[in-house]
Amino acid sequence: MKYISCLILAFLSAASLSTGAYAQQYSLERGLAITDPDVLERLEMRGLGLVALLKPGWSPGAETPAGDNSQLAAMAEMEAVLKGVGRSVDETKDANPGFGVGISFNKGRLFDQKYLSASYTRFALIGAVQRLDRAFKQSATCGEVRLLYRLEYERSTPLGPARSRLPMTFNLVFKAKDEASSMSCQSIARRWVAAGDSTLSGERLATFLLSNAGPLSLVTPELIDRIETNLQSMRQAVKSKPKIEQMGGNAEYVLRVFDWNKTTRRFHAALLENMIDRDSLLRDPALLARFKSWLFEPGNVRDLDTGKLLIPPEFLANRGSSFAPGGQSRSGNRPFYKLIASSELADVIKRADAPAGTLKNIASPAGFQMRLNDITCVGCHQSRAIGGFHFMGADNAASKRHLPENAIFVPASAHFYGDAPRRRRVLDTIAAGRTPDYGRGFSLRPSPAYAADRESNPSMNIMGTGFMNGWGAACYQHQNKDPSFEKKWRCMKGLECVSSHETADEPGLGACMTAGSLLAGDAAERGRIDSAGYRDDSYVRTSPKPGLPLTSKYVKIDDRKYLASAQTGGFFGGMAFKRDCTLPMPATTVCARHAGKSRPVRNPHPDEGDFNGCLLKTNNFKECFGDRYTEFVGLRECDKGIPCRDDYICIATKDRASGACLPPYFMMQFRVDGHPK
Repeated sequence: MKYISCLILAFLSAASLSTGAYAQQYSLERGLAITDPDVLERLEMRGLGLVALLKPGWSPGAETPAGDNSQLAAMAEMEAVLKGVGRSVDETKDANPGFGVGISFNKGRLFDQKYLSASYTRFALIGAVQRLDRAFKQSATCGEVRLLYRLEYERSTPLGPARSRLPMTFNLVFKAKDEASSMSCQSIARRWVAAGDSTLSGERLATFLLSNAGPLSLVTPELIDRIETNLQSMRQAVKSKPKIEQMGGNAEYVLRVFDWNKTTRRFHAALLENMIDRDSLLRDPALLARFKSWLFEPGNVRDLDTGKLLIPPEFLANRGSSFAPGGQSRSGNRPFYKLIASSELADVIKRADAPAGTLKNIASPAGFQMRLNDITCVGCHQSRAIGGFHFMGADNAASKRHLPENAIFVPASAHFYGDAPRRRRVLDTIAAGRTPDYGRGFSLRPSPAYAADRESNPSMNIMGTGFMNGWGAACYQHQNKDPSFEKKWRCMKGLECVSSHETADEPGLGACMTAGSLLAGDAAERGRIDSAGYRDDSYVRTSPKPGLPLTSKYVKIDDRKYLASAQTGGFFGGMAFKRDCTLPMPATTVCARHAGKSRPVRNPHPDEGDFNGCLLKTNNFKECFGDRYTEFVGLRECDKGIPCRDDYICIATKDRASGACLPPYFMMQFRVDGHPK
């Protein structure tokens, strides 16, 4: 099938930086998040389950069975949230005639709302994250703590159990402390530092985290602030229509926020932080003029520059939609698309940068525009993301045994780990009793000021990695000479900045890839995205030219020709990989299963390699991951310190301590279609 057909990586010697160049033990989560699935399961059973926290009579640390979604749907506390999610899916359906639930709908597949109330589904705890770096907004509460939950199911089928997570999360946000509490932010920070420094694991770590000295003992229902939801509302397969085929598929992610009323014990729909109501601004010229007047004030431009800008409520929306693949190259992921002209910004930047050097990130209209988009919910969620998510949770040992090909190896995105050194610097500063600098770099690329802390925090040094200037990092082709990016957004030696889907609005934006040849995971195509209007994008491949084999400065992979609309690796941009797993493996390459068949099969079965065809006819997708529909190939190696490219997920492998990079829609966890009927 066309979207499975991929460029096959010929046998290559180690012609670029090897994994060993990055081979150090990263602890980027240390003090920032709890991600161990074993520990999280124990925490959930001891009072931190979603159902338990929202029920009256909660008791800290008490043994509580994990609640299912039939219980969740019966709770009055969740009524507005679940109805709001349902309306969002209905709106997606209304806007897309011919879409339906299930893989049989070729135009588009919708999120199945039955998951929200079924007894075989639940929201499992996948992470606990401290956000003391958000104290610039909530100084009286010392910032936030977040418990993240992921939708999952387990069902019986005639072919055995079927289990998977699904592309939907709940983020239950707590104040780090009550405004009236005498507890200091320093005390809270020190608890998280102690948790990060702890050598405990399993039950002992869970016990410490919930103890009087542990940071999670402070997480109580009294401190609930809001719940945020992100779900894949629909997915379009490659062949749904020509524009989608060119892009290698399309998915929409809906973002909603619901504030908690402590008195009524109910959630209610709320505005999204910095998510502008684009339609209202376009409809009302006076409102847009008022917004620009406010935004262009020098003090507000300086807050925009540091990432601390908070847009007033009158300009905000209560819903956002983002789109994958393509990140910020997609116009729909840039809410300010064509809203503010670059010609308006030169003088605005000059006034805010007085005296010269005041602004640290914005030095050009292009930098201003990118910063505006990346502070929005939609822009942030599509910056170095995995589909539409930044935190998906790692799978436990049982899931990896059940089906490694559907198990996540690295729990969060490159955006999350790239921002870790900054968050850790904030944590350490608060723990030392000092006031931190809450400023941050762009969402796509961390500030160099936080990237090379070799002395006080050597484990947080991300220079030379895919988070900063290594393979996969966001970069800017310096020949464009844009002062916001030219010097700071470069690649390390041995890599080149490749624009696999450039846009006219952000010329030169790309990712660091192997220079002069192709290794596993490298983008195999070059192209551009043309936008006829907001959310109306099309992709055109520019190299190799349509109809020509892949030669020239690239390694010649095979003699196949490439059609104008052909995609490689599932997403536009392509993914080179090794044809098989014979040793020795090329540098940065690991063996893992890949959906579809990339080479001829002797005496093939009629549906040999038709992975999606298998999903269509079976009631247990595990059958489709067998040898008839998949094969072992050499994919890009990854772990917590070695990220994949944007939009790609680091999946578990059967026999290795590292993961493999794969387009997420080859995993059942990241698609709304293909699950048991």
